[in-house]
Amino acid sequence: MEALATIYDRYQRAVYSLCARVTHDQGAAEEVTQEVFVRLWKSAASFEPGKGRVSAWLLRISHNLALNEVRRRSSRPVIAYEADWEVESGGIEDADQQGDPALAAWLGERAVAIRAALSQLPAPQRQAIEMAFFDGLTQAEIAAAVGDPLGTIKSRIRIGMQRLRDLLLAAGIDEVS
Repeated sequence: MEALATIYDRYQRAVYSLCARVTHDQGAAEEVTQEVFVRLWKSAASFEPGKGRVSAWLLRISHNLALNEVRRRSSRPVIAYEADWEVESGGIEDADQQGDPALAAWLGERAVAIRAALSQLPAPQRQAIEMAFFDGLTQAEIAAAVGDPLGTIKSRIRIGMQRLRDLLLAAGIDEVS
């Protein structure tokens, strides 16, 4: 219980910020955040330290659950919620306020590197990746929104993600899960 409380205290705000950014709904983000930590509790044994950090694992779970929530609610209107995912606010500043400057520095470094890498991608690849990961759209929804064939969107995302991985590795961000 103490370990879960420590992890919750350390990562709750970053998890919530990511969920809010993906769902665009404060209530949904709160529900997904709670579900993330319930899943963490139930499946803690599945974490493999050799494959990455707890923070990356937790944020991946958060992203996946938030996308599932967006898809589940896709037939209903979504309440707009402004979630700022900038280095100056959100999960990074909150991590520093929780007394974990190492986590804050690490998240800040990653956020800057990701934004820089995204800016180096061709506009169509960047747009497709942002719509998928930040807006929670499926590839089919992206294709419909931009008016391009589904295969083109799939290629843009795959090639863009490969390029992002290369750019992040070159920037010294070795954990790009």
